[in-house]
Parts: sequence; structure tokens; C-alpha cells
Amino acid sequence: MKAKSLAALAALLLALAPAAFSQSRETGAIVGTITDQQGEALPGVTVTVSGTNLMGTRTFVTDRQGSYRFPALPPGVYSVKAELQGFKTVIREDIRLTTTTRLTADLAMVQSVVEEEVTVQAHSPTVDIKSTETASVTLSNEILRNIPYSQFTADIVNMAPGVNDNVAFGASSDTGIAYTVDGVNVADPDAGSAWVFLDHNIIEEAKVMGVGLPAEYGNFTGVIFNLVTKSGGNQLSGHFEFDFQGKKSDAPKGLWGTDNNSQFIEDFPDLTTPLNKLLDVNAHLGGPIKKDKLWFYVGLQYYHQQRYPAGFPEALDYKEPRSFFKLTSQLTPSTNLTASVEVDTYLRKNRDGSATVTPEATVEQVSPEVVANFSLTHIFGANSFFDVKGAYFWGYYYLDPTTGKDLHTHLELSTNRWLYNSGYFYYADRSRLQVNASYTHYAEDFIRGNHDFKFGVEVERSGTRSRYGYTGNGQDALFGNTGLPFTQFQDYYGEPYLAYQYEGYDKNSPYTRIEGFAQDSWQITSRLNLNLGVRLSQNWGFVKGVSGAVYKTFRVAPRLGFTYDILGDKTTVFKAHYGRYTEGMFASYHDRLNPASAFKDSVGYYWDTDFHEWVEFSRTVYEELYKVADNIKHPYMNQFVVGIERELFKDTSFSVNYINRRWNDIIGLYDKLADYDPYTVTVRDLNNKQFQIWERTDETVDTHEYIIANIKKGDPWISLDPYRKYWGLEFVFNKRFSNRWQLLASYVYSKATGTIDNGMADDIGYGSRRSMNTDDPNFWISDEGNLTYDPTHQIKVQGTYILPLGISFSAYYRGITGEAWTTEYRTPRLNQGRVTFLAEPRGANHYKMTNLLDLRLEKIFTLQSRYRLGVIFDVFNLFNDSTITSWGTRIGYDWTPGDYPSSDGHEVLSLPNARQARVGIRLIF
Repeated sequence: MKAKSLAALAALLLALAPAAFSQSRETGAIVGTITDQQGEALPGVTVTVSGTNLMGTRTFVTDRQGSYRFPALPPGVYSVKAELQGFKTVIREDIRLTTTTRLTADLAMVQSVVEEEVTVQAHSPTVDIKSTETASVTLSNEILRNIPYSQFTADIVNMAPGVNDNVAFGASSDTGIAYTVDGVNVADPDAGSAWVFLDHNIIEEAKVMGVGLPAEYGNFTGVIFNLVTKSGGNQLSGHFEFDFQGKKSDAPKGLWGTDNNSQFIEDFPDLTTPLNKLLDVNAHLGGPIKKDKLWFYVGLQYYHQQRYPAGFPEALDYKEPRSFFKLTSQLTPSTNLTASVEVDTYLRKNRDGSATVTPEATVEQVSPEVVANFSLTHIFGANSFFDVKGAYFWGYYYLDPTTGKDLHTHLELSTNRWLYNSGYFYYADRSRLQVNASYTHYAEDFIRGNHDFKFGVEVERSGTRSRYGYTGNGQDALFGNTGLPFTQFQDYYGEPYLAYQYEGYDKNSPYTRIEGFAQDSWQITSRLNLNLGVRLSQNWGFVKGVSGAVYKTFRVAPRLGFTYDILGDKTTVFKAHYGRYTEGMFASYHDRLNPASAFKDSVGYYWDTDFHEWVEFSRTVYEELYKVADNIKHPYMNQFVVGIERELFKDTSFSVNYINRRWNDIIGLYDKLADYDPYTVTVRDLNNKQFQIWERTDETVDTHEYIIANIKKGDPWISLDPYRKYWGLEFVFNKRFSNRWQLLASYVYSKATGTIDNGMADDIGYGSRRSMNTDDPNFWISDEGNLTYDPTHQIKVQGTYILPLGISFSAYYRGITGEAWTTEYRTPRLNQGRVTFLAEPRGANHYKMTNLLDLRLEKIFTLQSRYRLGVIFDVFNLFNDSTITSWGTRIGYDWTPGDYPSSDGHEVLSLPNARQARVGIRLIF
């Protein structure tokens, strides 16, 4: 029955696909009108488009309105040529097209009795006057190749305006971002974090978009981060690069870096300077197997990064060998097929290392993966094309304790340090199969105007298996034979205090997602365009050993917007859009619904100082522990945006956008069997201020019936309205590379507030804080205010200028308000264990703004007129910013007023990386 339902829905959605837009996530479109000297439309003009990223050329004969259209063009630089007997041939060059955009390039032809050719000097259009897509940014190959950054592709999204620390316009960290490669999602199916990490030099362009998007785009509430890979060409080309970034002690000493911890070192002798060491060797080759028929592209990379966090004595060591291969073919003049495969391995030592985790308490990571993508595009004519793409990935990441599974971990409460062992292992197995299909059609003079229709379907089947448990064989290095295997210990000055025992779980939680959309870009007049659409989302979550779907949701998400060409010259557009965006589908919604056999009991102990023994004080038994509320709804985000974009001069635009978002149907937990008694806490370090908190009653401490629901105020022990909202005002200046320079500059002023934070998975049921979830009434104490990721000010500037003598100068500056933080207090042991509650309104404070400036100088030598040899010198954090980015916030624990003058009594946990240098050399042809 289930298979029949899935097939019927997929067939229905595909049957709806007889029309759609001129571009997709990996392509753009060029359209225009051909007129004579008097401005009258010229039908019958032969228009030809050509470009280095296009196989062959494409031609179109203008219609009676003089219009031409070239849909589904890969990103790149194009020329458009118009030919008509009795008129001079006109060529317009240097039209720079990016993905998801539709540029208008109008041409005027002059009558002539002599055949001649005229190249138009008009600048390339920069504004898409028909799309409501707003606040999107394309990080072109010129930006990515010239701007100094980590060269880790998952970090590229944070270069975009409005995105920082993998948080986009107020959404959940990582969970809100749809990580895609060539238009298909490649994020972790469990909770949405980045999974596939590509070689940065195989990227043609990176597109970050999420504001004002039509119904074609879904399964996200932050942004879509799409990486478009390179495809070779008709000319053999290559790129070979070597980069090295050393640490301070590397030879030659004094070149590679300095310290930025000097002002804190007296208070914190163990606080080391944070820095990165990098070795990146990569090679790429692309070209024709058969000109205009079959291209190849291959890339190999060895990426070795060593991160030294503040206060950690060793490196977090990453070794990442990668390989990439892609074929692009033109099967017929109207049919293109691409296929690619990525194979890589992610090896990591000292994962979890930090100022509070010692090297022996880290884990080692092994993560191989295989990713395969394909895309088929068939153009039926200038008005219609069909596109289908798919992807499959398989991989795992296994985390094993550095010191083995036999040892126990200790949290030494007097120093806030994890010792001896990581205390856990984690094994994650992942797979995803996804297919997207759409059909596009342009209808001229149909129902009061011209229409760009698009209908499509997405089908995804993902599998997740997660295994987790504590370590230890019962024989402890500090306490001897405890008789408690699989246990994490907490102690004060080496004396036993608390212990938590958990043998672990083995969760197997696949899911199926089917989404369909219909949209119309309706040109009512030459200046007014309506964008109408709707997206349907159906999700099924399954668990191994249970028949049928345990999680099932359906949502209708409308989209409505318009654009208006203010001046009528296609240079200034006003945009407004309302849309509902359904949160991504992940295994985390339903993985706790695995059968009881998948879980072991979780047990808490305290140390009885009189009898010198461990005494059990809590036990959680996973026997139908979690249930899903009837009629549960999938979370979504409502968004309203209004903006204006203006083409200033050649290759340059400026935009101002207002963005308003609110998240709804947030998923959390409540406990039907819970009961609590009020408990008064006096905090000495806050002038003996008293707080009422809640202690679980003796009768209910071990009894639970958790409901996974769209939680609301009035549910058991939920005292506030669960919500999250964001508003921002964004200014973007974008000068594409021409006349020796490029510049992308942005400023965003924003506020992110609510009672549900924007950390990873906070809106999908895993919104815990200090081991408390939404079912605990202490979670809601002082919980309303600024969210953790609430950067009031974000300034980003990325630019390049070509100096004389072939020297390229590039800079990347960002000034960003620090995260919000809150005074917290940690109680003594209660029935449910220790409780850390907020002692002031959420996010009452912010860390100071960090100001980071990175520079690059590259001297380019031209060899034999074809080869370009670049010698690169980078400096990161030029002014050696040492602003604290994280410190202890638990008063009386890792924050002691009166101590540590350099940090007002807070234990310093994190600083920006100190000033460092990087050198590189690359050969491009």
C-alpha cells in the first residue's frame, strides 16, 4: 500500500509538469528584444548566443514581438549576435550570466545596404528585473580564486551577506541551510549539517540564496547554498596549485605568525594562541574529448589542515584526500547530459579538542564518502525545456575514543576539564538518493500577458543509522573497580561526585520526501511582473522494526511576489515577496521512535560519602518512551521581503532589502507524566538574588512519557510561547570583475529574538540547552530574548584590484557582532540532576565585535603567452584581533567575579586565530 501511494503521488506531480522558468539552480537565461532605429520590434532576426562554457552555439529567430530567449545556459560569459538581411549585424559581448538569473540584453539594429558587423559597447546587464529573488549573492570563480579564506568549501557560505557561523538570517545553525552540489542536496540526512566537502578549485561558482525564492525552492528555512562544479571546455585547460600556511615555530621563524593571547596569559597560563596550519596540494585538468560533443574535467586534492584551538596543546589534525571526475556531453544539439563522481576521505585526530577538553579526552574520526551526480537537459525549443537531475551519496563517519573504549572519562568540576577519555563513541552511516525533474514553458500572449510556467517534482529517499554509547569497562583510573561499565564520572578535586551510565543506542531511521511545485512568472506589462507559486511537501519517517510511517506530515506552502521596473529601462527594480518555506526533512524528527530494543537504560548515580558507594538516583527506561502527537505538523518559516536593486554603472549594482521572518509549528518535547515542586535557589555571586526553579518530584523522577509535538504555551510545564523571529536590513554593493577590479561589500543590521534558540536542530525537536530540553520547566526560566546567533551588525568586504606589473591585490574584511550570551547558574544536585538555568533574560549580553582583515598579493607571470604562473602571499588577521569570542557564563563555576582581571572573571574559552601568513604557487592555462 505504501509503495502504491508513493508511486501515485510521484506520478501525479510529474503529470503536472507541462511548463516552467527559463533557468534552474545550475543555469541562467538570456532574453531580449531586437528593434530597429525607431524602436519598432524586428521579427525574423537570427540571434546566436555563444560562450566558452556552452557546447557549440544556439540560435533563435525572433518572434513577432522581436523577442528572443535562450534558456538553460550554464553560468559564464556570453556574446549575443543578431543578423537580418538589410541590417548591420550587431554583437553584444561580455554578458556575464550566473545561475538562477535571467538577464535582459536588448539590441537595436541599423539598416545598411552593405553587409557589416557592429560590436555594441553597451555594458553587461546586472539586474534581473523579473525575479523576486532577493539578497542572493553569487560568489564567482573570480572571488573564490582571489579572496583569501580557509579553502574549505563548507566555509564559503559564511562569506555571503547575512550568514555567519553557518546561521543564515536567523535560521537554525546548519539545519536551516540546504547544502547542495549542482542543484541536489548533499547535506547530512540526520540533521542537515554539511556532509560533502569538495576541492575549492573545482567550483565554477557558489550561489547563496534564500530570500524571495519562488516555489521551485524548498526544504530549507535559512538559505540554499549551491556549489556549481566546473565542466571542462573546447580548449584544454589546467590548474595546479600548492599552498602552505605554517605555525609560529615553523622555519623560517618569524614569517608564519604571532601570538594574540598575551593580555590573558597571566590569568590563564594554559591558554595557547589559536591558529591554523595548512598544506593544500591540488591539480585539475579539463578539455575536449570531442569538440562541442564531449568534455571532461578531473580534479585531485590533498588537503591537510591542523587547527590549534585556544587553550588546547595539540593540533586538531584533518587529512582529506579528494578526487573528482566529470563528463559533459551534448547528445544532440538540444540535449545535454552531465555526470560526475566525487570520492574522498575525511580523517581527523583530536576531534572535540578545546580549552576544556584534554588531548586524551578527544576522538578520532574516519569518514569516507562517494557522491555521484547526473543532469539531463532537453530543450524542445526556445519556449520549452525539460530538466532532470539526480544524486546519490554514501558515506559514514565513525568517532572512536583516542585512548580506546576501555577507559572512563572524568569531568573535573573544580577545573572544568574533561580528562582520561572522550567518554563516548559514535558511528554514523548515511545514504541519500534524490531525483528532481521539471519542465519549463514560456507562453506568449496568454491570459493577459506573457507567462513563464514551471512545474516539477523532487523525490528523496535517505537512510541514517546512528550508534552511540559511553565508554569504560568498570575499572577506573581514578576510582579503581567501580562496577559501573559504560559510565562517565564527575568529581571535585579527585573526589567522586556524580556518575552517568549509558550503554547506548542503535537507531535506524530512513525517510522519504516527495515535493511538488507549480509557479508562474507573469509579465502583465513590460514593467510589472507577478510571481505566483505553491509548493507541496509530503514527508514519511520510518524506523527499523516498526511497520508503516511513524512520522507523517503534509504542507502547502504558497509563494506570492511581484517586481516592478521603476524607470522602465531595466536598471532599477522594486521587489516584494511573501513566502512560506517548509523546514528540511531529517531523521532527527523521528529517530527517537525506534523500538525499545534500540536503546539501553540511562542511569544516574551520586556518591554516598557516608557509605562510600555509588547510589542510583535516576533511571530512564526506553519502553515506548517517545510518542508523536496526533496531527503533528512540519515546521515552517513565514517570510516577507521588500527591496530595491539598482544598476549603478558597468557591471555594478546596489540593493537594499528588508527581511522579516518568523518560524512556526516548532517541534519540541513535553512529558505527560512529569511533576515538579518549586525550589528556591540563592545565588551569592548575584548579591544573594533568589530564583524559583523546579525540582522533579520523587514519584515521577523515573517515569516519563515524552510527546514529540508542535509545542505551545499551556502544554505540560511549558510556560512561554515557543517562537523565533528575525528581521534585518541589508545593503549590498556588487561590482563584478572588469576594468582591473571587483568588489562585494555588504552591511546587515538585524535582530534575532525568541524563546527557541537558533542552534543546530533547535526547531526540530532537539532544542536542548545544558542537557535540558523543552519538557523541563527550568528550560523556560528567563528564556525570552536575543538568540545566541544574533549578530546585530555584519560588515563584509571582499575585493580585488590588479596593480601594475601583473600584481593582484585582494582583501577580505569582516566586522561582526559577537554571539549573545547570558548569565547562568548551576545548582547543586536535584532529583533530576544538576540544573543550569538562565539568571537574566536570554541573550542580555553580546561578545564584542570581531574585526578581521585578510590580505592577498599575487604576482602573475605570463609564460609563452598561454601559461599563467601565480606566486601568492596571504596574511590573515592582519591587525591580530584578540577579541574574546567565547567565555564562561556560569557564575560561580567558570565565571568568578573578582578573579581574572583580563576577562572580568570569565574563563576564556575561544579567541580568533592570530595573525598568520600563507604562501602559494599556481599554474593556470
